[in-house]
Amino acid sequence: MPAHPRYVDARDEAGRPVRVPFIVYEFFAHPAGSTVAFAFTSLSALVAALGDNQPWVATSLGPLAEDVRGRGMTVLLDPRVAPGQSNWRPEDLAAYAREAR
Repeated sequence: MPAHPRYVDARDEAGRPVRVPFIVYEFFAHPAGSTVAFAFTSLSALVAALGDNQPWVATSLGPLAEDVRGRGMTVLLDPRVAPGQSNWRPEDLAAYAREAR
């Protein structure tokens, strides 16, 4: 699933600084005019579709489908993506890595 972990700096109940993790899922525009979630059956399928620099997370298809259905979206499994349409360039990934540290 195209996604990337993020963190927000916060304070715990005792007032100590903590980093709270969360996941940002990436959704895509479908030619039919809807928004969809992409899911892949293998890392190689994800890389073939979206490129080497695409951040991703492993997730279970069932809960993902339930979540996006509740948002009026669907999941496309192993979608075909137009060549050269990768979302993330090497410099984007490097900037994200610096930010996530």
